[in-house]
Amino acid sequence: MTRVGSSLALALLVAWMVQSLAMVALAPLAATLLGVATGAAAVAATRSKVIGGARALLAPCGVMLPALARGAMAARLGVDLPGFSAVELAVFLAGYTVFLLCAFGVIQFDLYRLGYAPGPVAGMVLGMCAYAGLTGHWGLAVVAVLGQVFWVMKWGSSNWFDYVLHFLLWPIAAVALVASAF
Repeated sequence: MTRVGSSLALALLVAWMVQSLAMVALAPLAATLLGVATGAAAVAATRSKVIGGARALLAPCGVMLPALARGAMAARLGVDLPGFSAVELAVFLAGYTVFLLCAFGVIQFDLYRLGYAPGPVAGMVLGMCAYAGLTGHWGLAVVAVLGQVFWVMKWGSSNWFDYVLHFLLWPIAAVALVASAF
């Protein structure tokens, strides 16, 4: 993604983390404002070469992780957004685990290479859009299409998966799945 895009993604992720922690002691609006201010400060701080490596830890952020952060922050402010069911989270975790096992070479098939080719990418985007249409998760369609737009425009990675997946999605989905049981 462009520097502006990665800065926005970093600001959203920091704001989300700070808002989550601040919700323990502050009202939702105050926690959100503190998160946004901290996210902006983090982006300003990463302009220096010393702290700039923090951005690289999360790069590429893609579209999905910042979208989830924005959605979680909005939900805490009372915006009604569709959530993911336990079955959806479990299916995602299983599929993403297979994807990661392929990426690490444990399973001898390279799923990641499909993200370089227009045909498979178009099929995956259409599949995500169809699923979003059936379930009402319009955010998935937005993420899929934005990821494809960024990929086609070459605004970062040459692989579509880098826009719609991130290694942090696995622990986030795992925590969400456990939380949905309570």
